[in-house]
Amino acid sequence: MNKKKQIFFLSVSLMFMGCTSAEKKDKTFDIVDSDSLVFVSGSYSSQEEEGIKVFTFSQKNADFSYKSGVKGVPNPSFLSELTSGNIIYSVAEGGGDDSFLYSLKYNPDSLKLTVIGRDRTNGSSPCFVMADENAGKAFTANYSGGNFSVFDIDKEGGVFLSKNIDFSGHSIHPTRQKVPHIHSVYYSPDSTQLWASDLGTDRIRVIDTADYSHDDEDDIVLPGGSGPRHMCFHSSGKYAYVITELSGDVMVLEIKENNKVNIIQTVKADTVGGEGSADIHLSPDERFLYASCRIKSDGIAVFKVSSENGRVERVGYCLTGKHPRNFAITPNGKYILVACRDENAIEIYEVNQETGILKDTGKRIYTKAPVCVRWIL
Repeated sequence: MNKKKQIFFLSVSLMFMGCTSAEKKDKTFDIVDSDSLVFVSGSYSSQEEEGIKVFTFSQKNADFSYKSGVKGVPNPSFLSELTSGNIIYSVAEGGGDDSFLYSLKYNPDSLKLTVIGRDRTNGSSPCFVMADENAGKAFTANYSGGNFSVFDIDKEGGVFLSKNIDFSGHSIHPTRQKVPHIHSVYYSPDSTQLWASDLGTDRIRVIDTADYSHDDEDDIVLPGGSGPRHMCFHSSGKYAYVITELSGDVMVLEIKENNKVNIIQTVKADTVGGEGSADIHLSPDERFLYASCRIKSDGIAVFKVSSENGRVERVGYCLTGKHPRNFAITPNGKYILVACRDENAIEIYEVNQETGILKDTGKRIYTKAPVCVRWIL
């Protein structure tokens, strides 16, 4: 499968699915029925701490086990998917010259990671990374730098900065939208563009993948003060779902020919004005949509998705621990793992398969300041 298409498919399945052996790596159809999965967690931590950890997880009964950790990467707040060459990429979310992209080698037999290389992002506070090994590229969204970095990947998985794309502008929020703040980047469904959420200017920046060029005229413009943060895509390629951090909305975008986009619906995820909505994912069967909200009434908003027109209906809200950031749904759709930074725990919730509503299992994976969970192949 073309890697760009593979990335899109995995984002629909709540980003990335996991397995326990090298033999199953290419058999993604086995993963939904597999019992034991593997995931990695990222965190806010010093380079003297195990900021990235490897766990196994049972998607049948939510049992888990710590397997290993790696030191040497400061503030590894976001991790990429695992490539076919067993490489994971991690940002080091620092300021200025302390901002890096790291590459790590994963051993599927020992379940251990080893740092193999890094390069500077030339953009402060990288908070998101995506890798495209087919194209030999990796990309970071640099929040404080307000820019986007393109890296070349060598045959061993090492990264080398090749280009920065800078943005300009502002929006209406008096303190948080004075300059651009790039928070994430995804391929468009047809893989001809990269869509980068710019929280600072209320735009989804559109970058041409042919030459990684950008023109403001191509950007998707959202309502003032919304602050787009993350998005996910329906497998049909017809709809994108955006979570806005500042306004706390889920925006449903209809994607037409040539990537022309219309906002067809806006629904509240954050109803209490926390200005901290964070992550968004579709369930593997695409019947439900989930969005995390922070700062006030921390929790996960639950939406039912129409199979006819892609629109959503809010059906519930589940309170979680403090500061839920990234979360991941098991490939079989039975559990959600929520990285609750200020609880120092990854919390585990069971999904009602009929209603989509979440139930707290009471199980906790205690680890310092977790902010990212990734299933790995």
